[in-house]
Amino acid sequence: MRNPIAELAADPQATADRLAALPQVPGVQVAGITAGTIRLGTAGTADAETGQAVTATTRFRPGSITKLLTAGLVMKCVNDGKLALDDPVSRYVTGPWDDALRVRHLISHSSGLDAADIFVDVGDDDGCIARYIDQHVTRASSLFPPGTTFSYCNGGFVLAGRVLEILLRQPYEQALRTCLLDPAATTDTDFSPGHAAHHDPAAARGHLVKSDQPVPVPHRIEHPMCSRGLAPAGGTLTSTAHDLARLLTAHLQTPDTKTMRELHATAPGGVPGMRGAGLGWMVWDAPSLASVRIGGAVPGQSGIIVADPTADAVLIVLTNSDQGANAVSALLDDTGAAADQQTDPHRESPPTDLDRYTGRYTSHVSTLDITLQPDGLRATSEGLPDLTLTPQDRITFTSPIGPVAFVGFDDTNAPQYLRWRMRVWSRTASTRH
Repeated sequence: MRNPIAELAADPQATADRLAALPQVPGVQVAGITAGTIRLGTAGTADAETGQAVTATTRFRPGSITKLLTAGLVMKCVNDGKLALDDPVSRYVTGPWDDALRVRHLISHSSGLDAADIFVDVGDDDGCIARYIDQHVTRASSLFPPGTTFSYCNGGFVLAGRVLEILLRQPYEQALRTCLLDPAATTDTDFSPGHAAHHDPAAARGHLVKSDQPVPVPHRIEHPMCSRGLAPAGGTLTSTAHDLARLLTAHLQTPDTKTMRELHATAPGGVPGMRGAGLGWMVWDAPSLASVRIGGAVPGQSGIIVADPTADAVLIVLTNSDQGANAVSALLDDTGAAADQQTDPHRESPPTDLDRYTGRYTSHVSTLDITLQPDGLRATSEGLPDLTLTPQDRITFTSPIGPVAFVGFDDTNAPQYLRWRMRVWSRTASTRH
């Protein structure tokens, strides 16, 4: 059976050339780690407007790939005896949470905090992470009891970053540099809020794909997701594929590597092949491609890291396109896994009692109303077109904008939660007849 991770990592230059040949990827950096050896590849342009070439030292914005570093720093504190994964978060940060919220929940996207995408700029001083927590995360409601299920949560990782600041008595970025970046001998990694970005020949410019054509975005990124208060979740990191490979090489040599890639929060249904979250990593178990992955995106840029521990192979790809990570995923998943899943003899038949799924599901992101229609379920939400949900099995429904999973079935066989785009909405009202 072919292993696309090992294949793509073994020849990173060929992988870079293959990706840059796609119309939606202006420029790309690739690092492959096989048997402990790092190899690099670059292709395309750092700026489609100027035509400047991507080099090995061109800096990209890895976005949420930063979460792997945040989780890695938490694990270093665990190994150093400074905290335990099962420590209550309340031991370090005062908030409305009780002792059921543990440190492990923050870095496995299982906190239950309704703080998935609170993107607010709270300033650039050293107190910004504490201020973000005090002003926003402490006011977030709870979607589900901690550890119950998986729901992608940027706010949880910012809270983990605040725990690290308190433990290590220094700002998050400084702690990351002292404990992880400098020991790994990184040379082209720094932190910069998006609004501070400017025309810099050493930095990749972001591009949004429109009609299959990449359109450059301004060098200055005004979106608050790139503000310093979001740093532990991926707001400010700038780096290269080579530096990330150095960090991954160091990471793979630590005793906590196995623990971090084990499944800590299950995510039944929804995204095909994704089992749930490890610590920092996402755990994938498609029939022909078991791996751990982490992706990241900021306006106009996206990247992904994929590791196959059995093959001792790691693939790191950074692009200056909002569609770049999707292009990499398409290469990885073109393995027949989807066909294997469709013919799985153990797969449940689609449900016939669709009324039990109806109701109102809410989170801070939006409210989703699920109603029963003659042609199936309909999802409506302000700002979105009405969506038809088609059942694939008891949990997973397809929609025009991605799979939806219904989870947390109660004793009446009705779901209590809906997961879409890896975020959970909690059922707050039922319309079942």
